[in-house]
Formats: sequence, structure tokens, C-alpha cells
Amino acid sequence: MNHVLSETSSDALSLAQEILQCVKKERFDDAQALLSELHETYPQTRDMPSIEVLIALKRGRPHDAWQVVNGLDDDRCPELKALCLKVLGDPAWYGYATAYEDSSNPFVRKMMRQLLDKPLDD
Repeated sequence: MNHVLSETSSDALSLAQEILQCVKKERFDDAQALLSELHETYPQTRDMPSIEVLIALKRGRPHDAWQVVNGLDDDRCPELKALCLKVLGDPAWYGYATAYEDSSNPFVRKMMRQLLDKPLDD
């Protein structure tokens, strides 16, 4: 998330941090409104589904979170797909996690290994 935002502006990063603070405080409507503002002001952030998925999961709406990532290309956000499926109790999460546990992307690799309860070696 920070990589795309840092290329955008410090204002976008500040707004994203404010959204995360709202989520922490369980002010989900405020977080959703700020996310809409972020997307409106910085359209390129629409390609970052992690905040939207986080809000849906924290609201207890895993099906909504899954809808956000389900339509993405197969290789986009496998960590979010695996997380959503795991929360939904769908055994397909395991396939995503094992397929990407040795990903060249260190973030994806770490997330998958955490989901699989495997040691993190980086």
C-alpha cells in the first residue's frame, strides 16, 4: 500500500493512515467515507483493495471482502484471497496459501506462511 501511495502524495498517505485509525477505533462508516474520498481524489488507489477488504473483515462481512478480491486477476492479491477464504471457512484458502508460500514477493510470502502457521525465514 505505501509504495503506491508514496508515488501519489503525502496527502494520500495521510488519508490512508486516517482511514486505518478509524478502522482501529471501529468507526467503519467514517473509514468507508474516507476511503471513498481517497479513491475520488487519487483514482489510482482504487487498485489497492487491501483497505476495503480490511474494513469489510473488521465489520464482520467476509462475503463483502471476498467480493472485492474475487473479480481480480488470478495473480493479484493472492494473500487477500487466501485470507478471505480462510475467514469464510472455505478450504480453497489452503490452495492459495500453499501456491504462494514461496512467492518472490516478500510480503505475499510472509502473509501466506503466517496463514499456514509456517516459520518465516525472511
